[in-house]
Amino acid sequence: MSKPPPGWEGLLDDDEEILWQGRPSAGVVVRGKDIFESLFGLFFAGFAIFWMSMASSMGTPRNAPGIFQFFPLFGLPFLAIGLYMVFGKYFWKAYQRRHTNYTLTNKRGFIATEVLGTRKLKSYPLTDRLELEQSARGDTLWFATTTYTRRNKNGFKRSFTRRIGFELIENGAHVMGLARKALKEQSQ
Repeated sequence: MSKPPPGWEGLLDDDEEILWQGRPSAGVVVRGKDIFESLFGLFFAGFAIFWMSMASSMGTPRNAPGIFQFFPLFGLPFLAIGLYMVFGKYFWKAYQRRHTNYTLTNKRGFIATEVLGTRKLKSYPLTDRLELEQSARGDTLWFATTTYTRRNKNGFKRSFTRRIGFELIENGAHVMGLARKALKEQSQ
């Protein structure tokens, strides 16, 4: 087998080869599923503004400690969370995508990120449940899933499944064709 490209030594199996590399679209993207969360964030931020304005209009009680002057500022964290839900998350996701690289091999999909100085490289085996979503913003090729379980304070477990894939890429049909061909060759 051929020698792995520079930087990939020790990461690829002996019979593994890189088929495709790419990056997601780095622009701000608003998806339909994000609208509800943004509306809730608008309500959240609006309530924080209402809180701060009402608390500041009350004034400081006579003979009260100086800390009461800061009472309206308790709404600032809630305002920040609401504004993040309305606007900030779209810019944060765009920032994350600008610092993400994808690699497809004949066995796995790699997702590499470097966000705020933290580097991560995750690999997922290709499954036969490939799914391609095409849109004007870019194509998304889903090729794996991960399941995680959370336990609430009463001890009840709830499992969540999250799809893994190359999001908002160019020419997703071509990448899907490469993945299908790799899966076909694995089964032979």
